[in-house]
Amino acid sequence: MKGIVGRLWLTLVVTVGAILILLGVFLSQLFDNFYFNLQADNLIAQGHNLGNLVLASSSNVDLLRELALVEDFLNANVVIMDKSGLISSMSPGMQHHRRRLRGGGQALTPPQAAAVLSGETVVIRAYRTGLDTTMLTVAVPIKAGDQVVGAVYLYTPLAPITRTIASVRRLILYGILGTMAVATVIAFFLSRRLSRPLIRMEQAAQAMADGDFSPRVQAHSKDEVGRLGIALNHLADELALTLDTLGAERDQLAEILAGMTDGVITFSAEGKLLLLNPPAAQYLAPAGDLIVGQELGHDIKLPPLEDPFWQVVDMGQAQSTEFILSDRVLMARLAPLKKEGVVRAVVCVLLDMTRERRLEEMRREFVANVSHELRTPLTYLQGYAEAILDGLATSPEEEEKYIRIILDETLRLRRLVNDLLDLARIEAGQLMLEKETVKMLLLIQEVRQKLLPLATEKEVQLVVSGQENLPPVWGNPDRLQQILINLINNALRYTPAGGSIVVDTELQNDNWLTVRVRDTGSGIAAADLPYVFERF
Repeated sequence: MKGIVGRLWLTLVVTVGAILILLGVFLSQLFDNFYFNLQADNLIAQGHNLGNLVLASSSNVDLLRELALVEDFLNANVVIMDKSGLISSMSPGMQHHRRRLRGGGQALTPPQAAAVLSGETVVIRAYRTGLDTTMLTVAVPIKAGDQVVGAVYLYTPLAPITRTIASVRRLILYGILGTMAVATVIAFFLSRRLSRPLIRMEQAAQAMADGDFSPRVQAHSKDEVGRLGIALNHLADELALTLDTLGAERDQLAEILAGMTDGVITFSAEGKLLLLNPPAAQYLAPAGDLIVGQELGHDIKLPPLEDPFWQVVDMGQAQSTEFILSDRVLMARLAPLKKEGVVRAVVCVLLDMTRERRLEEMRREFVANVSHELRTPLTYLQGYAEAILDGLATSPEEEEKYIRIILDETLRLRRLVNDLLDLARIEAGQLMLEKETVKMLLLIQEVRQKLLPLATEKEVQLVVSGQENLPPVWGNPDRLQQILINLINNALRYTPAGGSIVVDTELQNDNWLTVRVRDTGSGIAAADLPYVFERF
């Protein structure tokens, strides 16, 4: 019986059965002693009466009549002995046993007989071989004053008492069996009643182990079992709340990781992949599809990460490295996750440095270009200034020519510096624009006229098209002209001879004017499109 109901039922039945058996044995022995002592007390009382009768009787006939009455009433045989141990009289039922008694078939041993003749009452229960039955023997001394003058022996078979005791024992046995049957039924229902809350608690606990915290235990009592049920319900509520909180935090963490632009990937101390977010999967896609459980160095082939990873595991200190994977520049920062001073995991943050490295390259190129652009007018300024100082100009006209070249290069240098200053103000948000109404078509024509000689020189057609009678726009004419010049200059730079540049305008929704500059040049590489509006 593995169930609590069976064990509890068996325990109750065995306990009740053991108690009933012990009680039955005790009652059986109690009744046995009770009937034996009752019979012995009756025989002792009759023995004293007969002893008094022997002393008072003057006729042996009267004595025999009394002995016969006692024999019939008590179902006991009586023998009267003198102090010498000789039979002086006996009841009629003992007449046929006279020879056996004379031949040493007395129930008393010599010490016991001596004790009776010394004034003691002796009670013996023993099997009589001569009579072939168990007999109760009572020997009562006959006293005349302080002198013992004889003894009264009463013999009664114990069969009637034994039959009575057997009947009582049968009743006790039947009572035990009946009580056991009732106790079995009661124990079964009691065990079920007591174990039902425990079974429900076990089912609720199993449900909690399976992740279901909705079952509740009905506590109908205020005892230990009821309090246990209340505690289990409270535990279920707390666990559900804790798991909900952990789930919300996990979802929040997942959302944070998914929303990060940086890649996050976590490895165990053994190198097994534990977690990664979508940017990390995207950054490391050229190395293969990453799956939780894969091992770094075996399933995941990323040599640039392997050495820093094992350094973090061995030394417990953060490491960083930068490497190129496909066409992407990645910086990896690895940090240990420790527990009790032991590295349990390593978290790696991946930063896409492609844009920064490309911007750095463009900055270097820009600095080189600006240096070159600044060097040219400075060289002119220095050269023509020294020529004037050295008197190399042979005529005033030549000297004026040198001075005009110096002036032109100075203006050019000023424009370069102004462009840099304007660019810095725009990025700092400090560029103030004075706006006014501008006729856009007229402004485009003016820009065309300025750049037409250059277009003609490059054999490129410069065409202006669009709607006539456009409404004026609100803006700064100098900055709008600068934008158009930069766009058209850029188009002229990359449009081969025989190509064309078209500037057209379009009014949209009566609120917006769109100006497009299109050319037949090589265009901008797709990889460079995200960086068109970068500073460098």
